[in-house]
Amino acid sequence: MDTSNQTLSSESLLIETRYNAGDFIFFEGDLDSNFYIVKSGKVNILTKNTKGERIKVAQIDEGESFGEFAFLDKTPRTATAQAETAVTLILVSELAFQKLLDDLPIWASSMLKSFAHRITLMNERIKKQI
Repeated sequence: MDTSNQTLSSESLLIETRYNAGDFIFFEGDLDSNFYIVKSGKVNILTKNTKGERIKVAQIDEGESFGEFAFLDKTPRTATAQAETAVTLILVSELAFQKLLDDLPIWASSMLKSFAHRITLMNERIKKQI
């Protein structure tokens, strides 16, 4: 069967994954070509301080996304993601992301607002630690 003229929907490119509380989703330094949307549950974003201790820099809740920075600039992960509770995630591949941008410009705007909010929160936390 010739599939060269078939179109792919963004939904067919999204993969649902589940993690138990305490499971690691990815580690700082990993190379990855996707990001995640939390369908249910909570995810902690962790990094290490100068003493090598893990510190929580963000909590990602239902409906929010994470892992986009490494995805967008093709660099190693700058933090570790760990399930705080049992979580169901939607894994978004590069192809799915491009399709989502084409299909859902409002979603793209929402994602950018989420980035800005998280950067603001991280800056506030850093100021409190200085």
